[in-house]
Amino acid sequence: MGIYSDALKKAKEFIKATKKEVKTTKRDFVKHFKRTYMDTKSKSSLEAGSLLTFDYNAIDKDKTFDKRPFIVSLGQSKKNKKHVIGLNINWIKDEKQRILLASLIVEMLNKKNDKLEYDDIKPLLKKFEGSPVLREYAVRRISQKVIKMPKEVYLRAATFTKGDFS
Repeated sequence: MGIYSDALKKAKEFIKATKKEVKTTKRDFVKHFKRTYMDTKSKSSLEAGSLLTFDYNAIDKDKTFDKRPFIVSLGQSKKNKKHVIGLNINWIKDEKQRILLASLIVEMLNKKNDKLEYDDIKPLLKKFEGSPVLREYAVRRISQKVIKMPKEVYLRAATFTKGDFS
């Protein structure tokens, strides 16, 4: 099987297994994630392949931005080393799409020894054309505390929505 079919199969199995989950259970998971995966911002916490959420203070408040982005980091920007590029999962409205993306990321990380690059993700971006999923974040505007999750919880984390980490 190919990487896409493996990811799709895992995503479908996960959705089926967690369909009946109640909101209180989700709140408990978020509390657990905050306690367990809270980290201090560092170069390693922002490395490519990391699933992160943090507070963000945008430079231009007039442009559309997310105060609490939930991203898959693609690492340092090549054009500006003081920025990190990330896929902001909050901008994907459909939960099934978020879970599929998370599953694809996990499959890519497994096949590439936990290394992820923009070129690996580039083919997926056509799916999200026109939406603000691919974002650039000024590192100095990212909060000192970040929640960095291991790839074992990416599918669970993809079920969270914008307000869950508030």
